[in-house]
Amino acid sequence: KLPDGRRVIDLPWVQSNLARVVAKIELLTLMHWRQAADIDAGFLNPADASAVKVFGSELYIEAYRALMEILGQGSTVIAGSPGALLQGKIERLYRSLLVLTFGGGTNEIQRSIIAMAGCMMPRSMV
Repeated sequence: KLPDGRRVIDLPWVQSNLARVVAKIELLTLMHWRQAADIDAGFLNPADASAVKVFGSELYIEAYRALMEILGQGSTVIAGSPGALLQGKIERLYRSLLVLTFGGGTNEIQRSIIAMAGCMMPRSMV
C-alpha cells in the first residue's frame, strides 16, 4: 500500500505497465505455439526461431524492469539485506535474466540471422 492507503495496483501507470507485459507474454506464447506447429510440420525457419529468442529474452528483462519499477527500491535489494522485498528474489531473478541475451547466441547474432535468413539481406549489409 501507498502512504495514503491506496493500493499500488490501483494506480493507472501500474495497471498499464502490467497490461503491456501480459499482452506481450500472450504474444510470446502464440509465437511459441506457431514455432512448435511449424516444427511438427517439418519446417523450421532460422529467422523465426531467432525472432522468438530475441523477443522472449528481451521481454523477460522488460517484465522484470516493470515489476521492479512497481515494487520500488526494495526490489533492488539483495537477499538477506534489510529492506529486501520478496526475500530478494526479484533482484536475483533480474540479474539472472541477463544470461538470456547471450545464452543460445547473442541477441545481436540472432538479429543478423533474422536479417539474412528472414529478410534475405546479404552478409555484407548485416
